[in-house]
Amino acid sequence: MKYKPKRVLLVEDDPQHVEAIDAMLKRVPEFDFLLTQCYKLQDGLELLKSKEFDAILLDLGLPDSKGLNTFLEIRKHALNLPIVIFTSLFDEEIAIKALKSGAQEYLFKGEYDGQDLAKAINHSIARLEYSSSL
Repeated sequence: MKYKPKRVLLVEDDPQHVEAIDAMLKRVPEFDFLLTQCYKLQDGLELLKSKEFDAILLDLGLPDSKGLNTFLEIRKHALNLPIVIFTSLFDEEIAIKALKSGAQEYLFKGEYDGQDLAKAINHSIARLEYSSSL
């Protein structure tokens, strides 16, 4: 079996967060990835139509969508992809609703490092692959 890097769609509107995530993931030697980034939900939905991804990293606060609706909208278009939410929205109720609606992980910005993020992505992919095989 030939190894392929993880193809990750990053939907995040803050360039500083994009740089931080990219730098964090690059410091994890056992995590090889190809990061494709966009700033708006609509751009992410268009990328999902034209490219293949292994996982989605999703911020819930975007210029064209806010809160749980951001997740629910992208979920409709990515039923077979694990979605890891990372957000500054500290709302436990939204986190639980997102997880119950199919999000694989819900991380608060600033409370994880590259290793945590890489594990969240890898574990999300593995969980979805396992549940699909049942």
